[in-house]
Amino acid sequence: MITGLFFLNKHGEVIIEKEFREKVPRSSLEDFWCTYMTPLRSIEEAPAVITYSRFAFIQIHRNDVVLLAVATSECFPLFVMEVLALAAKVVQKYLKVISESTLRENFSLVYQLLVELIDNGYPLTTEMHVLEELVLPPSLENVFRSALEAPVAIKRRHMGSRAVPWRDPATKHSSNEIFFDIVENLDCIVDCEGNVVQSAVRGAVEVNCRLSGLPEVIMRLTGIDCIEDIAMHRCVRRSRYEVDRMISFIPVDGKFTLLQYRCKMANSVQVPFYVTPQITFNASVGRFNCMVGFRGSGLAARSREYEIQKLIIHLPLPPQTEAVQVHSISHGNTNFKKARNMLVWNVGSLHRGTCSLSGEFTFGTEREKEGLAPCTGGSALVEFSIPNYLLSSIRVDSVQVLNDLTKPYKGVKYVTTAGRFAVRTI
Repeated sequence: MITGLFFLNKHGEVIIEKEFREKVPRSSLEDFWCTYMTPLRSIEEAPAVITYSRFAFIQIHRNDVVLLAVATSECFPLFVMEVLALAAKVVQKYLKVISESTLRENFSLVYQLLVELIDNGYPLTTEMHVLEELVLPPSLENVFRSALEAPVAIKRRHMGSRAVPWRDPATKHSSNEIFFDIVENLDCIVDCEGNVVQSAVRGAVEVNCRLSGLPEVIMRLTGIDCIEDIAMHRCVRRSRYEVDRMISFIPVDGKFTLLQYRCKMANSVQVPFYVTPQITFNASVGRFNCMVGFRGSGLAARSREYEIQKLIIHLPLPPQTEAVQVHSISHGNTNFKKARNMLVWNVGSLHRGTCSLSGEFTFGTEREKEGLAPCTGGSALVEFSIPNYLLSSIRVDSVQVLNDLTKPYKGVKYVTTAGRFAVRTI
């Protein structure tokens, strides 16, 4: 499994390292970085999995920090990436922001988290509330508590004796409430004519629980037949689900993911809006224009009920683009990211009608001197969020909280967001 885990900055310097099985030579790490990472314009361009020498280097990025796992034996890269994502999530929960400065300032804290999170290269303690008991979050109060409370070994024995390991029976909240967010991500590839080439819908049920004691929650869903594959949190009683399709569970305190699912795709998904990016250029100058709006059916017919929020369009520009000039923009603002050759159009909210953007870009003098031929265009990436709207037929029919004498507040929210949403420009 994982031999060593490293936190690196964008220059390849080690911020924090934790080795689990054997010593990873620093020379191998430096050679890997110089060979594969240094030639790149950005660390985001690096492949997620790279084999070099006798090591497999698996990485994810958070801001300008690289989380790098090194393996020397056969392993599943996706599983290792999941462990890295979990480590990043835990560290961000403690530090609020993952950056080189926060990691250096909280070196001992992050090291303790890695010790509790991973054992001998395998994930060990993954529940956030258990980690918060073993490693207290940074605060002045917790500094004194850590000096007075029982040692970690005694805490582990106490937590291992619980009937429900993921929840403390003594949990208390002044106002009992539980919230459900059903979030669906649309992965889609659209060709230059607006036809859907490939699509998929992935969903998750996110829970924020603030209930006291050991409540049992039963959630009934409608339209669940559209689910093709489902993954459940360990708190869900799977046997009950297989019998009557009821989601019965004793919830984790706080925020957690209850379910993750993938929908059946009998037909292509009807994208509720259109994006038409066009990019043309020659050896010295180019033009771009883009339009976005509701389609003639779907959300357009109910535009008073729904609106597209957080709409951002990433337009790919050719390499060596030197400057961008926007001629007209009907909504939002733009930002040219030269390092990535990307023009980011932050549209904001789209309630009705259409939005348009047009302008031109120029290349550097080196391109003109060399007479480089125009390269093929890429795909525009789209981000969006549509509140109170789901692509699937899944809905929450009812939520019942047992073992609670009070009447807790129960809230449900739906939202559709972009997963990997790409629109081809040619």
